[in-house]
Amino acid sequence: MKGGVTRRIEEVAKALDGKQLKKALYLSEVRGLERHHEWIEEAAHTCLANKDNKEVCQAAINEARNKIQGTVSLPIDDTSLEGLEDYMTEEKLPEETKSVETPAVPSGFLAKAQKTDDELFFECEECHVAVAAARFADVCAEKPEDAGGCELIGRSLEDENTEPSDWIKAMVQTAEKAQGEAKEEMAGAITELTEYLERRNSPLLKTLDKEVGDGKVS
Repeated sequence: MKGGVTRRIEEVAKALDGKQLKKALYLSEVRGLERHHEWIEEAAHTCLANKDNKEVCQAAINEARNKIQGTVSLPIDDTSLEGLEDYMTEEKLPEETKSVETPAVPSGFLAKAQKTDDELFFECEECHVAVAAARFADVCAEKPEDAGGCELIGRSLEDENTEPSDWIKAMVQTAEKAQGEAKEEMAGAITELTEYLERRNSPLLKTLDKEVGDGKVS
């Protein structure tokens, strides 16, 4: 790989070294880096699902970074086939794509990239909904008897297009059927999400208030 593509990959790897997942996702949204973008997305999903476990998040970032860096380094004396497909794919890119200079990053995005992880996470309402949903999934797995029916959570997990409002409905309806410690943990997750959305004055509050207001969680 040569020219602009290689430089872009190196910038993506550098962003991952700095734990800047949003920046890495932005930089990899170009033709020829589709697989790289998928690897970063996988790491981002892992980090969102393990917000309180920095080691798991860091391991996911390191794995994505190593995969991406591996597409740049292809020793000529290596007789294995590993990385060959990526190398050939990048070499087939049109010449104008290879030589393109890295476009300027919008100033608004740079401002976001310079914010701390905590600030970025606070502004991401979908991220907070995802964290709450991950807690529900954990309770369903750890306390299946008390969790009651987790079918809605399961269906939501299978559908990558599930909207935040649908997640909220699924969580509230699942908590209604739970009992014991499982119900307490689910109610706690919903309470934390509610408090966060109230601080943000989020439109998602309407969905949450409607579901809770119907008496589905006590």
